[in-house]
Amino acid sequence: MRLSEKLNLIFLQGEKIMIKNHHTSAIDNRIIAVEKPTAVNLIINGQTFPAVLNDSQAAQALIKKLPYTITVNQGMHDYCGIMDHLPYREDDVQSGWFDGDLAFDISGDWFALFLRGANNEDRYQEVNLGQLVNKEDIDKIAQLPLTVNITIELSEESK
Repeated sequence: MRLSEKLNLIFLQGEKIMIKNHHTSAIDNRIIAVEKPTAVNLIINGQTFPAVLNDSQAAQALIKKLPYTITVNQGMHDYCGIMDHLPYREDDVQSGWFDGDLAFDISGDWFALFLRGANNEDRYQEVNLGQLVNKEDIDKIAQLPLTVNITIELSEESK
């Protein structure tokens, strides 16, 4: 099954794929679905994990840089590492994340791949860039070494 077919199936089944500006509640502004996904692969420690990037200004700026490699370290909630600054719109900033989200932390130009601890606390100001396609990949990625390189590249479908 092609990624686009899988994404359409996920939409139909109501699973979590982001839809821009569709939030979980009036007080929780985390993005929960993608309206115009761009299929990418995350290459981590020689393994390929499919993901999607959304249509936010920051994600579109990242797409123009692909392929892009970031050295990240695993922390309590995520793999994170310093990346180039990405432009973003204030209305794209959200509080918190869902497990499997890819994000740009505006407090210091941090890239994050969130693995655990989903929350919507105001102290975490993130611009959601996208998310992993397969939920089971979260556990696989969490088992990788503490420091890895993540290369984000367009999938064959997006080229």
